[in-house]
Amino acid sequence: MKLLSTIILALSSLNGLAQNNANDNTMPFVYHGHIYLQTIINDKLHVNTLFDTGAANIFGIDSVALAQSFWHPQKVGKARAGGAAGSTMVRVIADGTKVQMGNVVQQYQIVPIFKLRDIVSRHVDGIWGIKDISKYPLEINFEKQYLKQYTSTKPNTEGYQQLPIKYENNRIMLQAEVQLGGKKIRGWYLMDTGSGGSVTFTSGAVTEFALDKIEGKRYLADMAQPGIGDKAMETSVEMMSDHILIGGDTIRYTDISYVPEGVGAMSDRPYLGIIGNDVWDRFNIIIDAQNLKLYLRRHKADDPIGKRYGYGWRNRTDICRGWVVYYMNHSSEAHEAGVEIGDTITTINGRDVKDYTWDEEEALHKAPRHELDIVTPQGQQKHVILDAKEYW
Repeated sequence: MKLLSTIILALSSLNGLAQNNANDNTMPFVYHGHIYLQTIINDKLHVNTLFDTGAANIFGIDSVALAQSFWHPQKVGKARAGGAAGSTMVRVIADGTKVQMGNVVQQYQIVPIFKLRDIVSRHVDGIWGIKDISKYPLEINFEKQYLKQYTSTKPNTEGYQQLPIKYENNRIMLQAEVQLGGKKIRGWYLMDTGSGGSVTFTSGAVTEFALDKIEGKRYLADMAQPGIGDKAMETSVEMMSDHILIGGDTIRYTDISYVPEGVGAMSDRPYLGIIGNDVWDRFNIIIDAQNLKLYLRRHKADDPIGKRYGYGWRNRTDICRGWVVYYMNHSSEAHEAGVEIGDTITTINGRDVKDYTWDEEEALHKAPRHELDIVTPQGQQKHVILDAKEYW
């Protein structure tokens, strides 16, 4: 189960000041539904940073990662941050911070402190959106897993399809069409590499296109802490799309979701919804925001969704005994077996979750069976056996 929430950030009147060196900069990344970059802060602290095109002017640090590190900021203030779950007050570091990813070096006057691991997992220590995306083309190469910023040369776009985009208020928007139950939902969508899902519609799109009245199989699902903001729980509706059209490419086997009562970035916005990495990871991408162009080249075919589990966890072995359940499909076997949001999984398939590597944890989503030992928030123990099943 890939993360369906998005992390779209905005800090009022606070822009990181960034400077890059003169060379073209390549930044290797690890991909697990999100793009993770190895990052060095102030030449000393090594962290794992999530790359989010929705966070264009910001470098932020996770509150737990900061507390467990040797970084002790001297100047700390407050600011309001907005995201997928509304808005909230956050602390900000005002010392002046050096950040390095690969060959890219930037300086930020302001670094917000977010509860990122509550939204993603212990694998994320920070979040970054490259400030100079409005000045220099940026390549996102999912095939070979690197980012590249073209500061002194031009990217090779041979073999790519070219699409027009909007770049407004640090947002990259493109036109796309989602066909759902035979209905075409066409308009501007937000490109969001902070989302591990496919397409999530805003509440404005729900109303405009009467999504609740479209015929087809649908599921209700609950999610704890869907993004930055003060909305702690969200209920979404999930459906299977007929297909998605981006430029001349038809994308199949993608389920979508919508939030009838979306707030923040998922409320009534100048875009119909967000498009996340479950779509983008099929392409190699070049973003030329200065010239309002997006280039896409396929490297991966569409694969059927296959069997799934109707629940999801966040690895929080940084602060507790295991993986905390954060997502639950109301029609899932896990829900029927009594698994609840907030439960902590301590073992899976006879093995302590603390012993799983990151790759092994990701592979579990495709395992045919999950045998779970669980501890509830009240300290009660459960033993549950679940089989993956076809939802679509």
